[in-house]
Amino acid sequence: MAKVRTESSHSAALSRRAFIAAGAAGLFTLSGCGWHLRGRQTLPFSTLYIAMGENSLIAATIRRNIEAQTNVKVVKVRDEAEAIFEFLGQNRGTAVLAYNSEGRGRIYSLRLTNTFRVVAQNGNEILPATQIYATRELIKDESDYNGIANEERLLYEEMQQVLIHQMVARMAHISEEQFRLATETKK
Repeated sequence: MAKVRTESSHSAALSRRAFIAAGAAGLFTLSGCGWHLRGRQTLPFSTLYIAMGENSLIAATIRRNIEAQTNVKVVKVRDEAEAIFEFLGQNRGTAVLAYNSEGRGRIYSLRLTNTFRVVAQNGNEILPATQIYATRELIKDESDYNGIANEERLLYEEMQQVLIHQMVARMAHISEEQFRLATETKK
């Protein structure tokens, strides 16, 4: 029995081919501009000490991200590390962006700022004190206080994750030259 091609099956086959061709063209375009999947980053040092409390949630998250995304091993003893990550501080801020008709804040801007640096074993800065921040907007509904508090907490947690990824990305841009200069000169 011969298969009869209907017009709808023919157009479906054409649209499927067009979709595949468009996808392939998109991949070639992305690869042509230098885009590629983010892989493991190679840093100029192989061991890192995180100078924060061992039970700190931020330190644990930084450690997981560094070990997952880079060639670096996080050590627990400062003297065993080629580089030391120092978390210098965190600030949270809130600003009112818009008021309701009663003069109360309706839309808020939440801001989270982290400051950190990376130093060599001899104390010289490899990456000077760097401040990074993230902002999010929060619309407050006065009738749902618990929901607002939960949403604010979730927004700050999400911003913290973004900032940790940015800190690891900044460390990934430390050059061999920066590391060499910091480790060769005395403080």
